[in-house]
Amino acid sequence: MFRLLTAPLAQLILVLSVLVSGVIEVEATEPKSLLFAVNSPGSFPYLYFDIPSKSYLGLIPDFFADLEQQGILKTVFIDSNQLRSEQFVIEGKVDLYLANRQWLTQPEKVISSIPIVHHFTYLYSLSPFSDDFSAGALVNKQICTQQDYVYTGLQQPFKSKKLLRFDSSSQTTIGSMLANGRCDYAVLNNYNAKIVFSEVEYCHLAIYQSPNPTSEIDLTVVMRPELKEVKIIIDNQIKAFISSGKANTSLLTHSTKPIFPKPVTCIANQHK
Repeated sequence: MFRLLTAPLAQLILVLSVLVSGVIEVEATEPKSLLFAVNSPGSFPYLYFDIPSKSYLGLIPDFFADLEQQGILKTVFIDSNQLRSEQFVIEGKVDLYLANRQWLTQPEKVISSIPIVHHFTYLYSLSPFSDDFSAGALVNKQICTQQDYVYTGLQQPFKSKKLLRFDSSSQTTIGSMLANGRCDYAVLNNYNAKIVFSEVEYCHLAIYQSPNPTSEIDLTVVMRPELKEVKIIIDNQIKAFISSGKANTSLLTHSTKPIFPKPVTCIANQHK
């Protein structure tokens, strides 16, 4: 009787040990899943929502896809906005988002990675800029901006009213306002300017870019302060991503480099 009982019992113990061992192995190799907040509508070509594929594309998704392929980290992208993302990270509702520390209202409550890309913002005009143009010399000029956006190189003149900020709801309306003469200059990063002014409605216009950027900043992965070990991993992987040439390849995959001035390609009203 004892032998009849011990054989099945031994088999059961063996099966359970195999199952437990399998679970432990899966847990050890399964990438840690993190929530990444995306400031809608994103920032092309770094991180943006692609309507045809209904997925987030760009430099940042490529970077984290590389990490997931290596079995290091798994990231899920969710829609958010610039005002909510920082608070969500502080509250622990999300883990990561893309930003520059100068944009933060409570930088002491988060940590951030080393820079993953340099971000350039310029002024755009319907008229050519002089070679010695300086945004700092502008006075009482109307600048088309996006509501709630922080423009690092222009915050002080906006605050002192030396420059007049004309907010709009989107980058698309910024372009439309400039084209219709509702402001003297539009402020956009160079990639967004390329997208906005490549629309057919601007084909009859020459669009000029200021000779120097209003700001050149580093974009970093901002994260919850509890993720110190994750920060070390991300920092090391960013170094490898850049030094291997993968970062540059990713950018060129999503967009050619912006070139200005944008030439006139049609006769006025021909595009209508």
